[in-house]
Amino acid sequence: GSMEPAFFRGDLLFLGMPDEPVRVGDICVFKISGRDVPIVHRVIKLHDERKTGKQYILTKGDNNQVDDRGLYNPGQQWIHKEDIIGKVKG
Repeated sequence: GSMEPAFFRGDLLFLGMPDEPVRVGDICVFKISGRDVPIVHRVIKLHDERKTGKQYILTKGDNNQVDDRGLYNPGQQWIHKEDIIGKVKG
């Protein structure tokens, strides 16, 4: 129920591959290293590293009170574009 009322558990989502940069407000499906189940949450913050072009992405479920850092692996503060499976298109 973390994305209610936008999505409910069991809803079918259509994904697009994130060829373009990830933006704040995008709803992404991402996978945390070492975990079996992907997560569908909204991007709430990001930082672009100028030298490398790497994006540091912070997510949160719309129905959650806090960001997803508690869901990430211990010590992990951000996810990256390579963790994203796709962006929700419908």
